Amino acid sequence: MERVHAGEPAEEFVLETDRLGLRRLTLDDVDGLLEIFSDPEAMRYYPSTKERAEAEGWIRWCMRGYERDGFGMWAMVRRSDRRFLGNCGPILQPVEGELVPEIGYHVVRAEWGHGYATEAALAARDWLFRETTWDRVVSIVDPANTASRRVAERVHSTMRMFEWERAAGRQLCLYETRRGDGPR
Repeated sequence: MERVHAGEPAEEFVLETDRLGLRRLTLDDVDGLLEIFSDPEAMRYYPSTKERAEAEGWIRWCMRGYERDGFGMWAMVRRSDRRFLGNCGPILQPVEGELVPEIGYHVVRAEWGHGYATEAALAARDWLFRETTWDRVVSIVDPANTASRRVAERVHSTMRMFEWERAAGRQLCLYETRRGDGPR
């Protein structure tokens, strides 16, 4: 169950689920992101790992999304102990000639297998349809990334292969949900 939450001065969540809080990323989250971005296994389906300056750039990219679009990748925090688990949320991406909100997700490897990415991505999808006028949301996944594909299969209604503008001619999985699609 997802709840919109406001007003906590120390850590204002954009939304909450039973186990998670999602909030805007800040530069204080660099070390948490580096737990993912510097891990070769966690970054296996990215071109490379990232260093501190790149993690800071990622956060600034997300912050620009908050200001420009009203959303972006959010910090994923376990509510019970406030542990930084990763990030999840919608960010605008070019897909076949138009900008579309993509729900992305990254979880620190020590926390894989607990369903956090699915829980956060479902909440982000529902938030997007409830709080914005966007009628379509996607997730773009490398076909070999079976864990990420399992998450996307639980979040989205359809999947097809496509050639993403940012992937230099590679075929990727485009998972998609449109406003009004029934529950999965």
